Amino acid sequence: MSHQGLEQEKEQAAEPSSSAEDTAATRRALRSDLLRLGRVAGAKSAASAGAVLDGHADLDSYAAVWVPHAERRQEAAAGSPADRARWAELIKATARPAAPAVSYEALVVRAGYARELLHALAETLPPWVPIADVAEQIKKRITDGLYPPGAVLAPGRIAADLALPLPSIRLALSDLAAASVVEQKANCRVRVPGGDLRDDRPFQLAETVREFIRKGVFPPGVAVPGRQELCRILVTTQPPLAVAMRTLFDEGLLEHGEFQRLTVRWGAVQRLKSPTELPRLALDPSLHADEVRAAVRRARSWWKSRLTPAPEALDKVIDQLVAAAHHLVEGTRSGPLPPTSTHQQISSLIARTAVLATAVHRPDYALRVWHTACLATAVDDLLATVDFSRPADAAAALLSA
Repeated sequence: MSHQGLEQEKEQAAEPSSSAEDTAATRRALRSDLLRLGRVAGAKSAASAGAVLDGHADLDSYAAVWVPHAERRQEAAAGSPADRARWAELIKATARPAAPAVSYEALVVRAGYARELLHALAETLPPWVPIADVAEQIKKRITDGLYPPGAVLAPGRIAADLALPLPSIRLALSDLAAASVVEQKANCRVRVPGGDLRDDRPFQLAETVREFIRKGVFPPGVAVPGRQELCRILVTTQPPLAVAMRTLFDEGLLEHGEFQRLTVRWGAVQRLKSPTELPRLALDPSLHADEVRAAVRRARSWWKSRLTPAPEALDKVIDQLVAAAHHLVEGTRSGPLPPTSTHQQISSLIARTAVLATAVHRPDYALRVWHTACLATAVDDLLATVDFSRPADAAAALLSA
């Protein structure tokens, strides 16, 4: 077939049609040009400036016929600002520039956008559902209570629920967020507005830091640990922690101290008596340091993997950690100060352990799993403060192998 005949066939295939045969033909034409585009911007195109210009010419030959089709899709996406923006970006990046750049890197970028445009066209072949309709389906599920207030909307799960492509779900959620139907959180998660704020991750983190401040873990006038250390202590990631710390700063609980470090403001909160006394649980004499470390790993892996342990398994790990924490605190108090620690750091660690040893017994199961992971981190920090080589140390005697 001549080159002109091939172009005519592609133009006919690109025309919108509900016919199954025409759809199949369009899909074949797209697949064919995607294969050709895969060879553009290869090693041969980097040989010279002339080879780069030849690559741009190849892009025109393979992709230009699809740009009008993409423009029609953009016009049909009037009900979805996110979809229109998607098509506008792809069309602009794929179209031949007025003066094609002779750099090989620019050719690679244009070829990548051209492939993305063709993939988008392939995804929107019948029986494709317009993004505005996808957004309506999600909105109806929210109205009907299938996605209740406070629920996190995972795009992959919604795509499975509606049997729709994942890119369509993401575009629809962007439209719903712009219309304030859903909330886009700082950690990029989308949730249904309302619900119990205790289910909101930044809210949970802010509440825990407030409790730390009230119980003397972070005393007034003292800088709180850096963000990386707080993420380790609270077994979390930086995006939700950043929201929580900004909330506490806006409340006036924190202020910028020396070197712009966040510091607990004097008089910001009424400080309660530090709960330095931990629950006294009998420690099994056969429970050694290695077993305590195993409990630490298990508690943290449950939370990081978002696993829901059986209640009896969680209760067992909690009992092990609380009992070990009590004996380790006693050993830390009676033993010498670790060379790299100060009295303030040890007091803060003991207070943090006591707060978390109480928090693990709260009724909310998901919070218990998280608080158990935080307690595990505190116990691990306590293990590092005890000198297990001193037989006179009660904690070492009980926890040494």
